[in-house]
Amino acid sequence: MSVRSLTSRWRLCAIAICLLGGMCPGCAWFRSTPEWEVAVAERPYMAILPFGIDTEITKLSAVNSVDGTLSAEEESRQVAAVLQDMLADARWLFLSRLATSQKFLFVPLEQTDAVASELQLKPGSLPTQEQLAEFRRRLGADFVLAGNVLDYGQIRWQWFAAGAFAELSAETIAIGLATAWNPAGILANAGVDVLVNSAIFLGGGYLFGIAFRPVTVEARAFETTQGYPVWQSMEGAFYARSALKQLPESERGKKESQLRINLGRAIEGLADSLNAERFTLLPSGARQGQTINHRSLLELG
Repeated sequence: MSVRSLTSRWRLCAIAICLLGGMCPGCAWFRSTPEWEVAVAERPYMAILPFGIDTEITKLSAVNSVDGTLSAEEESRQVAAVLQDMLADARWLFLSRLATSQKFLFVPLEQTDAVASELQLKPGSLPTQEQLAEFRRRLGADFVLAGNVLDYGQIRWQWFAAGAFAELSAETIAIGLATAWNPAGILANAGVDVLVNSAIFLGGGYLFGIAFRPVTVEARAFETTQGYPVWQSMEGAFYARSALKQLPESERGKKESQLRINLGRAIEGLADSLNAERFTLLPSGARQGQTINHRSLLELG
């Protein structure tokens, strides 16, 4: 799901709040894991690389609720620790979500880390064809997955501004045609756009009682026989409401709690997208050298 489609969803929810004066329950996400079985012998063996982060975060207050002031050295240390824990959680959540569907087998994370370190493969970077071949030779991996947290706490203005402007233009034309270019309707929509987009972009504060803490994550999977990319997806989550109600009241207002919830929702969407691809191995032959039975690879071959 693209960032643009996600912002549309949250914007429509916000409009409904303005009109109805309450929260629209349909704004929440409800996902279900695709139901289909894969025999153990046909499950691809996957190595999940350490996740990386594609945005620079230097202030602890951007990702944590902070009391008091910290020295520059201490703040830098705490930011690094928070991000390291977050990336480890993202990787583990991805593996756990895939594992519950029983569609893949997994290389132990320690073994994956050891080979990635030997190959000097940095977290979040994409493996080369030669590196993929090494993962297959050393670990027997059929797939290698690379994940990247693109945004954590706020959206980069370059792509967000372009998407928001394009969407506002389209909405203005649609509302103008529907209302005979009624200025009140057009200005009301523009006002809601500015409020919601500001909350998403700045990644802080509340709007209509919703805490906006945007998180977007991208992941790619590569087969290791020829080094082809076979799957890529990006998911985002922007606000947490219903899930926050499950937390103690003292935790609900903390940035770290809101961000972790949205991280989990984005990871969940990515894992479900990969599960839905129905990757399998041909049942004949040993695991080493088996062919992945999937339309993407058949087309490439």
